[in-house]
Amino acid sequence: TKPGITRGDHFHFGKVERFCVLKGKAKISMRKVGNTEKIHYIINDNEVVDMPILFTHNITNIGEEDLICVFWVNEIYDHDSPDT
Repeated sequence: TKPGITRGDHFHFGKVERFCVLKGKAKISMRKVGNTEKIHYIINDNEVVDMPILFTHNITNIGEEDLICVFWVNEIYDHDSPDT
């Protein structure tokens, strides 16, 4: 992800998603559906954040270099039922 770019702004009904920053600096923002309070995490190389269900979430590259991040979930993606 290029500097300044935000990805995400969605939530899941059943998927638990994990973000791991391999390189760079990111801000992860999340908010429980139906609530207005936002939670922010600043993470760097080799740090991990889990996204609970029913939390909107996004990741922003706040560094000056490309952000490399791995995302994984607790189930295989189903194109007919994306859970987003």
